[in-house]
Amino acid sequence: MTRNKISASTFSVLLAAMASLSLSVHAQTAPKPPATPAAAAAKPAPAKPSAKPPAKPPANAAAAAATAAAKPNALGSGVAGGPLLTRDELRVCLKQEETLRVRISELETQREPLAAEKVSIGVEQQAVRDERAGIEAFRKVADELGVRFKDYGTRVEALNARVAEFNASRRSGATAERHRGEMNIEQAALVALRAELEAERLRLSTQSEEIIRAYNAKVNTLEARVTDWNERNAKWADRSNATESERKGWLSNCSDRRYREDDEIAIRKEK
Repeated sequence: MTRNKISASTFSVLLAAMASLSLSVHAQTAPKPPATPAAAAAKPAPAKPSAKPPAKPPANAAAAAATAAAKPNALGSGVAGGPLLTRDELRVCLKQEETLRVRISELETQREPLAAEKVSIGVEQQAVRDERAGIEAFRKVADELGVRFKDYGTRVEALNARVAEFNASRRSGATAERHRGEMNIEQAALVALRAELEAERLRLSTQSEEIIRAYNAKVNTLEARVTDWNERNAKWADRSNATESERKGWLSNCSDRRYREDDEIAIRKEK
């Protein structure tokens, strides 16, 4: 009678937990790539019948039947080891093997969309980074406008000082009139400059409100998406770890364990 086994290599190392994606919405830190899960190995094909001629049957048919029923097979690599599995124990091992195969397949199926979504989140994150760079450029323009306002203030203070000094001197004549004309020209230039600066500040203020509002909306949407992904990924990792623990238990309790082929046949018929 052939030896049957549930091989210890039936399952490769179970899917490793995918690394959680941690995104800082403000700093926009790139997520670390997830650990690549190992694929579950397929169940080995049953061994082909041996080409060796069958042994000559015993003279006593009843004795032959008893011998065949008692001859043990093994679960694993073919090397019988450990105590003989009872029919109930074999039933549990075979059922657990089937359950583990289904769970591993489900985990692999669930992993693929999570990995694809992580890539999509990375693309969206980069877009937010690029947009933030535009905001930084906008801020530079605002800073330059601030410098122009400061220069304007310096000119106003200088003109005020000149006017105060001129009024205190009570000068008159052609020279005084020339100075008065120069101060009037400077005052008119400052009035025009002030109007120009205020118009630019209003324009930048309106633009900045719209840009920042749109940017913050994108950041909030991205943050919510990342939080949702992290939660689903954590649940996936928990299921993966639990299945891995069960797989190790199966290897410990069922791998390379001997059993009777008649027990396996009876169990298969129960289904």
